[in-house]
Amino acid sequence: MWWHLWFATLFPHWSASVFLPLAFAATTAYFTTLRLRTYLHPFQQEEYDSPRLLQWWKDKRAYDRYASLGLAIGAPFGFLQASAPTLTAILWLVLKARQEPDPTTTAKKALVLTQRARHIWYLAAGLNLPVLIALTVAPLPAWVQVLLLIAHIQTLPPYLMAANTLLRPLQTWQNKKYTTEARTLLTRLKPTTIGLTGSFGKTSTKYLLNHILSASAPTLATPGSVNTPLGIARIVREQLQPNHQYFLAEMGAYGPGSIAGLCKLAPPDIACITAVGEAHYERFKSLETVAQAKFELAEATLARGGKCILNVDGIPDHLWQPRVAQNSAAYRLVSTRPDVLRDGDTLLSEIVQAPKGLALTLTRNGEATPIQTPLFGHVQAGNIAVAYALAAELGLKPKAIAAALSTAQAAPHRLSVQQIGTQTLIDDAYNANPQGFSTALETLTLLGHADPDHPRRRILVTPGLVELGTAHAEVHARLGKLSATHADIILAIQPQRIPTFVEAAKATELHTFATLAEARTWLQTHGQPTDVILLANDLPDRYEARWTL
Repeated sequence: MWWHLWFATLFPHWSASVFLPLAFAATTAYFTTLRLRTYLHPFQQEEYDSPRLLQWWKDKRAYDRYASLGLAIGAPFGFLQASAPTLTAILWLVLKARQEPDPTTTAKKALVLTQRARHIWYLAAGLNLPVLIALTVAPLPAWVQVLLLIAHIQTLPPYLMAANTLLRPLQTWQNKKYTTEARTLLTRLKPTTIGLTGSFGKTSTKYLLNHILSASAPTLATPGSVNTPLGIARIVREQLQPNHQYFLAEMGAYGPGSIAGLCKLAPPDIACITAVGEAHYERFKSLETVAQAKFELAEATLARGGKCILNVDGIPDHLWQPRVAQNSAAYRLVSTRPDVLRDGDTLLSEIVQAPKGLALTLTRNGEATPIQTPLFGHVQAGNIAVAYALAAELGLKPKAIAAALSTAQAAPHRLSVQQIGTQTLIDDAYNANPQGFSTALETLTLLGHADPDHPRRRILVTPGLVELGTAHAEVHARLGKLSATHADIILAIQPQRIPTFVEAAKATELHTFATLAEARTWLQTHGQPTDVILLANDLPDRYEARWTL
């Protein structure tokens, strides 16, 4: 055959029957290494949690199609035992490898090849290689080899999980090294450490408090939503300076004991819990379990003689009252209800949301302080009150706090109001909880109907919420009904994920889209100059991306 003549001319000292299977193994290794990087992306977004990656893999049906199809087509020809089909299969896999998307550049939230991510990827590729070689050179019937290779390509995520498990001792050692360095630095420099947690509101409260404290003293805060041990340790190791008087550490709860661990890393001198709500149902299953996790911060703070501020309007009474009763003097409460407050607590009252911002009054120890901010949303009033109470507990004067709040800005993507030409965008992409969603809808109507004589069209763009567990259907039905009363047009993304929301939202004009990009295209085509657009939540790639592999 001409294939043999061609091969003999190029490689006179090699046998095609030996070389081509090895070349095929190398090509398959190249393809599967890139595919492992693709799967690494959702694995990183799931915090390297193997059960959650398995669930994602199953839910998204992120199985290989095209590479397996090429191999299956070659099966009848015994491609590993015939030169022409083998070379065709090699070229096919090279083509599919070239078409594999690079999640470090093409994703909405890109894969970050941290040291940990690289270690997992490289080890998974290393575990994958000997299996490929064995499948390629094994003396098996061609159709058996093809089936085994297809099965192998279909089951790559477990290699990442295995690599993560094998690397756990190294990761534990590295984590301990980094966190020990950070804890040592905090002990040596002694900034006043403020811990913040809550089912919602913690990031916004952190931004507000950072703004207030920075006006009086050098302050360091964890950026964005950084709230994990390694994230906090990195900020401390890289950015904490001797002149920093305050360090604000946002603390996320990913399971029981996680906040307690963060408190060992950054022992809090004072703390706050902004809310205990439904946002963590998928991980915690019940509000009581969420409360136990959040109150780990209070326990660690109280053990050091510090105080904990609670926004009790965001925590069911039966979850905070027994805990406060055990150590009443160590807690400072924030509420709109005067009957639950005591000396030293903060009363939030006279909340007025206007098109130019939020006005409210905060009363502490009999002194009423009017606050005017350019912020939006009644839920922000609670965040402002908690930040005020923390700053007051740290010794700042009410007038200084009020002056700082008058220039405060919303945290990025958290009810941030922007003018884009003549349109108004309410960017609430990162505020993924039922209470925040409701507040954002109120803001949509506030800005849309600011001028009753010239109402503006209100457009809601949303994929719904995530991690609601068993409350998913009920919460989305409620939010869909509410959305229909606040929006003139609803653009629902991934409608199959939120059927109860879609059904309830049909009371107004409704359009559905597979991705946010498609919804944006609709807005570009059908948008009007005076539209008010609310972006309520933005799904990460593991939920929204089309995993057609």
